[in-house]
Amino acid sequence: MSRTPGQLPTEHGSWAFLLLPLLGALLLAPSSGGGWLALASLAAFLARVPVKRTFKVRRVLPGDRFLLGAETAVGLGALGLALRGMPKPGLALLGLAALPAAVAALADIRGRARTLPAELLSIAAPSLLGGAVLAAGGGSWVQAWSLVAASFLSLAAPVTYLRGALARQRGCANASPLPALLVHGAACAAAAGLYLAGAMGWLWPAWMGALALRAAAEPLLFKRLPDARSLGLREVLVCGVSAGAMVFSLRGPLPGGP
Repeated sequence: MSRTPGQLPTEHGSWAFLLLPLLGALLLAPSSGGGWLALASLAAFLARVPVKRTFKVRRVLPGDRFLLGAETAVGLGALGLALRGMPKPGLALLGLAALPAAVAALADIRGRARTLPAELLSIAAPSLLGGAVLAAGGGSWVQAWSLVAASFLSLAAPVTYLRGALARQRGCANASPLPALLVHGAACAAAAGLYLAGAMGWLWPAWMGALALRAAAEPLLFKRLPDARSLGLREVLVCGVSAGAMVFSLRGPLPGGP
């Protein structure tokens, strides 16, 4: 019995890449323009399934043809509505998001989406889109770029940690926690800089510090890690907590802030 191909992306991480910056931006500065841009981004994200399958199997399935047409129509319509009255900072961030999105899409079609550079590009594009959504809602230039940086680092840190943990779990001879520690260190430094500059409250920087401690201590404390699926779901939960901490921190300085 043949199985009907799925129409939704099945990778938990890719959903986190998309939703963390977009939902964070909409919570911080809800607006119709930002909502339309988020919808256009979601349509483009869903379109990768029929596009990738078409290139992979070298033929267009009837269901994919209809789905791709509907997603293209929704995406272009939503983008057109989003561009009406979009402020210049939002347009600039949207333009910047186009390049990493295009390169990541090409890597996905070629079956290289799981490489670290491709995953980082897949994080950078929606992070920039989140900044554009925030700018569309009237967020300041500083707040928009703070969201871009916080979104990217909130996702890049657990991704590099997960890659290293899975490599160690599989017994790879060259597996090292060093890349994850470097990314976590950069995230902590950026978080501290944003806090000291008064761009956000202390909660997200404190959370990133806790994640850095986790990345440093867990390889020493635990010789055995959960299976790959459990690890992936755990890191998606980590991204959810990061999103909440980011939103609360970007709403304004929290009690005890600088």
